[in-house]
Parts: sequence; C-alpha cells; structure tokens
Amino acid sequence: MSLRLFNKREIFFHGLELKEVDLDQIAKVVAKELALAEHEVVVVDARADVLTLDVLNAEVEVERIAGRGPALLRALSQIPGLIVGPDAQIHSEGVLGLINLPANDSKDLPSALNTMASQIRANVARRALVLPTGSEIIAGQVKDTNTPFVIDLLKSEGFTAEAGPAVADDLDSAIGVLTEAGLQGHGLVVTTGGTGAESKDCIVEAIQALDPAAATPYVVHYHRGQGRHAKDGVRLAVGCVELTTYVALTGPHREVRLVAPVMVRGLKQGMSNDRLAEEMANLLRADMTSRHGTIAGN
Repeated sequence: MSLRLFNKREIFFHGLELKEVDLDQIAKVVAKELALAEHEVVVVDARADVLTLDVLNAEVEVERIAGRGPALLRALSQIPGLIVGPDAQIHSEGVLGLINLPANDSKDLPSALNTMASQIRANVARRALVLPTGSEIIAGQVKDTNTPFVIDLLKSEGFTAEAGPAVADDLDSAIGVLTEAGLQGHGLVVTTGGTGAESKDCIVEAIQALDPAAATPYVVHYHRGQGRHAKDGVRLAVGCVELTTYVALTGPHREVRLVAPVMVRGLKQGMSNDRLAEEMANLLRADMTSRHGTIAGN
C-alpha cells in the first residue's frame, strides 16, 4: 500500500558517531533498506547529536518501511566510519514513523494500514485552503469578501479552513500555488475569481494542467474576440490530484454565496467532479437567466 508523505519526509538518527564517514554511502544504505531508489534519499544534516535524511519520493510502499528500524541500524553499522551506539534511535513523523513499528505488530500491519489510510483520507479531506485570485486583490484595490465567507461556511460544516495567498493572474504562478497547496496536505483547495473570459483569467487552465480530466462546465458563452473576451466563456472547475480536490468558483460575491453551499453539500455527499461542477454551473445559469433573460450561447 502506497501512502503519501506530504511534508513529513525527514528521518532522524540519534546515537550515531560519525568519523570521516561517506554521507552519500549512508544515503545509499538507507535507500536500499527502505526499498527506495538511491536518488530518493539524501543526507541534509550531519551533527554530533543527530543525523538527518530526507526522503524525496512523494509516497512510499508502507509494507517496505514498517518495522525496518532494527535492520536499518544494523546496516548502518557496517559503513566504515559510522558507529551505532547502544542507545541509537530513529525518529520520524507521519507515515515514516512506521519504521519503528515493533516486530510483534507486523501481523496486524494490513489492518493497521487500512485504518491509517482511512484516517489520513478523512483528515486530509477536511483540511481546506481558500485562495482569492487577481492583481486587484493583491494590490489591495478590491476588498476580498469571498475568502472570509467561504472559510466561515466550511468551518460551520466541520472543515478546518484557512486563507492562502492571493493568486496572481499568471498561469505558471497559479499552477505552482495550487500544486504547493496539495503538497501541504490540503484535501480541498477553493479558488474564487480568475474563471472569466479575459486573457488574464487562468485558474481553470491551471486546474486542467494538474488534472486534465477536470470538469470545467461553462456558465455562460461569449463570442471570442469581442471586447475583452479573449476566451469563449466563463467556466467553473472541479478537479482532483491524489487526495486533493480543487474547486474554482467565479469571482462575484453574489455568485460565491449562491454556489458555495452547493459545493459543500456535494463534497459531503461524495458527488463526482462532473456532477458537482454541473450542479454549481446550472445554479449560476438559472440565476443569470432569472436576472438577465436568455444567457448568450445557452
């Protein structure tokens, strides 16, 4: 079973004595014992009291690391210049902490892993990050009313929600911010704005770059090239990358207030990305029609 490490990738060794030891050799031995590629383990700190290594791989096969602590220390003791003291210990957090799983518990490992995986998925799913978008927000020219509203709504529904940095009107920057949000262990990333038909609007494209199968229904169609319409319409987006769901909402506060409860309900019900995106888009289409009559292109 593979589990994602998120930002818990360090392994700390205490009680070792290093005497002109080859640090690259240490990394190679640790990688071998944990069934990782050599380039996936590096020594990042070597002091008199602690040796620290980083696992660069995003996820590990848990069965291959669980209970490997004693074997790992024995293997390190064979490296010239490295002395493993009698009180040597290994410490790590998150999934890598299973290195210290007692041997007697190995028979219960499959059940424990399934339980852990379920707990991780449940915990991650409730960790939300809300990201406003646009140069106007960054410059302080427009007050961000969407973020506090969405955060309050999510918290009232049992999520742990926080605000993230405003996302610039730049595709590469948007992809980077969204990617980092997922790597930090947020199971839900909600953006507001940046879904329009102007050339600067790039959030939908950023989510598609992360998840080519993302649901991106149109809310309204425009004729490309007329006025500021560099694209052919306004879209929403719902996509997933591993344990993270990305939802792109439109920017007007009225629309966010209208569809955010539908988003939360759909997430809690386990709706598919396509259904959730379409339900939110249908609600916005109906609202626009009621206020403006027939919507262009629909």
